[in-house]
Amino acid sequence: MADEKVYLEKSVETLENGSSLTPPVDHQTGSVQLLDSDHVVLVPTPSQDPKAHHISFRFLDPLNLPQWRKNAIVLIVALYSSFAVLATSGMGAIVTEVRAMYPPEDAVRVADLLTYPTLFMGIGNLLAMPLCVAIGRRPVFLASLIVLVASGIWCACSKSLSSHIAARDILSMAAGQSEALVAFMVQEVHFVHQRGRAAVWNASIQGVGMGAMFVATTYLVPAWGVRWWYGVITIVNGVLLIVAFFLVPETMYDRAVDSEVDRVVTITNHTLDSDRYGARTWKDDLKIFHFTPRWNETWIFYKVAGQSFCVPTIVWFLLLNGAFLGVYVFHSSTFAPVLLSPPYLFDFDFLGYVQLALIVATMIGLPILGYGSDWIIKLMSRMNKGVYQPEYRLFSLILPSIVAIVSCVIYGQAAQHPEKWSWTGIAIPYAAGNFAFMGANTVSITYVVDSWPAEAGPLLLIVAAGRGFISFGLSYATVPWVELDGYDGAMRTFAIICGVFALLGVPCYFFGKKMRVWSQKRFWPQSC
Repeated sequence: MADEKVYLEKSVETLENGSSLTPPVDHQTGSVQLLDSDHVVLVPTPSQDPKAHHISFRFLDPLNLPQWRKNAIVLIVALYSSFAVLATSGMGAIVTEVRAMYPPEDAVRVADLLTYPTLFMGIGNLLAMPLCVAIGRRPVFLASLIVLVASGIWCACSKSLSSHIAARDILSMAAGQSEALVAFMVQEVHFVHQRGRAAVWNASIQGVGMGAMFVATTYLVPAWGVRWWYGVITIVNGVLLIVAFFLVPETMYDRAVDSEVDRVVTITNHTLDSDRYGARTWKDDLKIFHFTPRWNETWIFYKVAGQSFCVPTIVWFLLLNGAFLGVYVFHSSTFAPVLLSPPYLFDFDFLGYVQLALIVATMIGLPILGYGSDWIIKLMSRMNKGVYQPEYRLFSLILPSIVAIVSCVIYGQAAQHPEKWSWTGIAIPYAAGNFAFMGANTVSITYVVDSWPAEAGPLLLIVAAGRGFISFGLSYATVPWVELDGYDGAMRTFAIICGVFALLGVPCYFFGKKMRVWSQKRFWPQSC
């Protein structure tokens, strides 16, 4: 890190001569050479070994997977996330049918089926993410799917409300890995210049999947009942478990022990030396465990997670994601009662079609945001003599921030004064709020992984689990908040909060690099 200035001075000369560069010595803090002459440098540096394993840790470099396999991984984990989130958060649209399953005196406790899942998703993150370091990503991901299938069957067959609540809590803990773990795995199989689009495709598939299932739910539940709603979700998770066993390999790779990490590899000269190392086989990928469990790493994980609260950028991302998620939670919790009431008087079946707005926003907005993010970092890196700084990702927050603020204002007015607004004043801001959250989430993920690659797991845990706890608090506060300030007052407050946190992105852009370097020196010098 101390040599960065010298490196940057040399980079100007070497780029002008068209020669290759050695990655900067502070690559662990995110400042990396992304462009070499006219070519994109592959960051992180992939191994030439198709299997790329080591004597003590038999890691297989996920960056060397063929593109079709990477696409399959994104599709599988995105569908897993989609149905996990649907099972935990999708009950709001069918709560009337759920209440009908139990005696009237249990009506208050039925709310626990809707509120507690977000809390237990956060708890699931706290428990599972450290295990990803101790035993690997693949066994934790497969175990999560197994628990989802088992708890889904339990939910469908539960005979009492207490049993149903307990089953949903276990299901939600397994679904929690749809946040930090899935994001981590998607990032690990892609290079820096691909991470923006990969994260957005992951989010897009989730959005389309959830939207389609929300529409289907309004027909499935009245016809087959709530138990078969769980049944369909469980069957899909069972299929995903089988497919994931064959197609989702271990994505963990310890580049700190890779002797080739200082090579400069571009998209034009990366080759695999199968003759020297041997070809990667399905037998290699199907292994569940690739190394002896390192249980001491779990305590280090929690230590790093605790230290991250001292890093202003991480705290900002946590609060920003919490605020944007709060907007979506508020919209998703209130849109149905508003549209079912006068003057809109929607039929229950029509509520599912409101989710089509989510699908449209996801299919159009998020891919543009993802490819735009990768285009911006290449442009900014070219302007910076080929050197990439993670702060370039923050430009992609501008659109989601504007959308979040505008959606708050319109939704609040339409919900409070429905006689003056069309139903689209509810549906469109609802979809826009979801787009804003997913956009902020993808930017946060890519920034964290690019800035602190060695500590990305614990830091993603703080962002993902933290916003889950924030969401849990907001889910309890929504009804009394509306009663106190009205929809327009609550949404006005949300708009101000989102605007303030969005503006904090300006100092984070200008001082983000200093905070990255300071945090590495102060807390994690072993990563430098």
